[in-house]
Amino acid sequence: MADADITYVNLHGHSTFSHGDGHKLPRYHVERAAELGYKAMALTEHGGVSSHFQLEKYGIQLGVKPIFGLEGYTGAVDDEHKGQFKFHLTILARDSGGYRNLNKVVTQSWRDYHYHPTISGSSLAANRDGLAVLSGCSGSLLACSLLGGKGIPEPVSKRAGYNRALEVIERFYDTFGNYYFLEVQPFWELPRTSEINTTYEKLSRETGVPLVVTCDVHYPRPDDGEMQAILHAVHRGKHSIDDALREWNYEVPMTLPLSDRELAERLMKTGLSRKASMEAIQSSANIAGFCNVTLPKADRLRYPISEDDDVPWI
Repeated sequence: MADADITYVNLHGHSTFSHGDGHKLPRYHVERAAELGYKAMALTEHGGVSSHFQLEKYGIQLGVKPIFGLEGYTGAVDDEHKGQFKFHLTILARDSGGYRNLNKVVTQSWRDYHYHPTISGSSLAANRDGLAVLSGCSGSLLACSLLGGKGIPEPVSKRAGYNRALEVIERFYDTFGNYYFLEVQPFWELPRTSEINTTYEKLSRETGVPLVVTCDVHYPRPDDGEMQAILHAVHRGKHSIDDALREWNYEVPMTLPLSDRELAERLMKTGLSRKASMEAIQSSANIAGFCNVTLPKADRLRYPISEDDDVPWI
């Protein structure tokens, strides 16, 4: 049963505009959020902003505040591998200036790296005004610095990984200040997520950078989950659905939780304390509160035709 007083706001989500990964159009994601009593929601497609118009349209219709962002592909370990290793980062627009900067970052990413758009650190820093940044999923620069992955070797010790993560947090905090957050997720079924979450709680206490929970939503309803395996099999060139199933745990629910309680319980199963779990849920609402964007609209195009002209459709 849905929780009419749900606090949580999902700030990391994908629709069919995340081609080969997200399922169903924005309308169905907004309808599901409204059905569950959500007050706001974000769509953060892979490398693009094309779903934002539909998110705003149906959000206004259904009383769900739209939050605009993207899951960016950022950086690389070195120039030699810049087209191969992509770290994920969740970026949200806080205001109209931030939305313009979000579009600048996206445009530059496509201009620099066709088909595989990659946001450089310099582009992100130059357009940081009006943006909020969440550290990203388990494929982020922060997570890979902590545990290894995407070209970053596994640390020689847990302490070494912790120190590498500290350096990443310091760099992002220097750029975004209080608009930078450590992103935890409720996927207790995945050992990597549990290790990330418990370490992020320690990092948050040490640095003062808040935790925020996201559910990396990829489909609006729980029974849509099997479609993601099909999409992955097609998009990633697998020979069969079984090939896709062997590479990913599709039993992990990547949809909206029904309540704050359900979400908190899943977070605590990853090893987060109750206090950190509740703070991460509240952070999502806090972020939603300061993200206030109305998409810019072009004036209606009018041609210079005089009323004296004999044009029957005027």
